[in-house]
Amino acid sequence: MALSYHAGQVEVQSEANSRPAAEMLAERTSGRSERVLSFYAAADLVVLATADPAGLLRFTALSGDAPLVSPSDAETLLLHDGANGLHDGSQVGAIAIDLRERRRARANGTIRIEGRLIYLRAAEELINCRKYIAPSVALEPGFRCGPAERQQIAVDDSRLREVMGHVETAFLASVSPSGRPDVSHKGGPTGFMHFDADSGVLTWPELIGNGMFKSAGNVRATGTVSILALDLDSGDAYELCGRGEYRTELRYAEPRDRGLWLAEQDFPTQGVMTVQVEEAALLKGMILPRRRVEAESKITACSPVEDQVPK
Repeated sequence: MALSYHAGQVEVQSEANSRPAAEMLAERTSGRSERVLSFYAAADLVVLATADPAGLLRFTALSGDAPLVSPSDAETLLLHDGANGLHDGSQVGAIAIDLRERRRARANGTIRIEGRLIYLRAAEELINCRKYIAPSVALEPGFRCGPAERQQIAVDDSRLREVMGHVETAFLASVSPSGRPDVSHKGGPTGFMHFDADSGVLTWPELIGNGMFKSAGNVRATGTVSILALDLDSGDAYELCGRGEYRTELRYAEPRDRGLWLAEQDFPTQGVMTVQVEEAALLKGMILPRRRVEAESKITACSPVEDQVPK
């Protein structure tokens, strides 16, 4: 289950001067640990992405009482009974996240279906830090597999404009040159994504992360992008599919050799992502409705390292 980088990821790492950190983290994530398993066990939201016949990345989600995903063997995860929209043998990217505690684990690999049981045989697994996540809690117990309904909408739909204007929690699906999807969390200040509905152009700052550039490197290599923007109050979401470009803004003066970087700004820009949105959809009933925990602020790049570290 070793993590390796393709040419697009190496290119972006080299531009940012973070190759030492990326190689160190790849070695550190070479095997599943009890720590990784604890992240799966606590997640109350799992977001998955697979490619449809046209090559567009489509989202599904599991939400509700943990655990939603559990280990089956050393390389395989069992998804909660009821997951749909997944097909035997398909490539999938997934993120299991506890938004309240700001804990997230990512996996990508192959789906295997045996009767009602759905397994994800992981080719890669990693955990991410706690930065930039807006804490929220589910408003009701239970389980939901979404979306309940997918409605194609115009790119300039007024509902989409409104949600994108104040979004705090979003997910980016990208795909490697070998066809393996990946899902990562995207967060920042309220309304950190700028969506020009007239032109269909979506942009946002890629904030300083761990230096691996898994998503940015995928976008550099293939350009295939889908965004999932959550409307927490309703449990609905918006899916935007298109072509993306990543531009590096920050290059470290000295080679970056560590995964966490204490910055002088809360939301420092590492690069800029630009997406030409080609298709939009309203995903009804995507997750159980949630409430933002207003009393708890985001952990940022200025927060103490002990707060940023995955735990």
